[in-house]
Amino acid sequence: MPVEIDVALRLANIADATLEIVAAEGTDGVTIRAVARRIGGSTTLVTNYLPTREALLRNAIEHAMQSWETELGEAVGGATGRERLSAIARWACSTTGNDQVLRRLFMEILGRGGPGSEALQIVREDARQSRDLLMDAAQEAGAADAAFTADILHLVLRGFYLSSLEDPECWNSERMTPLVERLVRFLSALPAGPSDPSLGAPR
Repeated sequence: MPVEIDVALRLANIADATLEIVAAEGTDGVTIRAVARRIGGSTTLVTNYLPTREALLRNAIEHAMQSWETELGEAVGGATGRERLSAIARWACSTTGNDQVLRRLFMEILGRGGPGSEALQIVREDARQSRDLLMDAAQEAGAADAAFTADILHLVLRGFYLSSLEDPECWNSERMTPLVERLVRFLSALPAGPSDPSLGAPR
């Protein structure tokens, strides 16, 4: 009888190996052969599921996003209103686990990805979903201008990701968390500004 293969587990193992290579060598080190060596098998062990280098990068990102959904749910718990918005912002400031490796991967993809890059499209979609999540939480928090609140928090958090790579000892979650909590309180208290329909859905 053929051996049953847990495809989800195999893809997760490949994703972990890909991120280990990114951590050690950057995205230039990611090849099918290098990933196969990491998981202790032949190249067909990889290409049967992910036939190209681009697919390897996409798989690593998608695997990370799945774990983020679980982590975010645990971080937010049953929080509502402004506390939910604060919890989302605090979670986004994490610098633990693979956070730094993934940010490095994202930055390299943004810098190198061409118009047809699948990995680049996933990174962009993640940014849009993150901003939409902040928008939803800002509305629930009662912010008078939820779109403005979401835009500011989105840009601050994206800027933090770059700063945490530039100077990780200075820009870490310990420093950033009280900053974004204070920013959430400030933005939630602002009166509504001039109406601008374009702020509702940046694309």
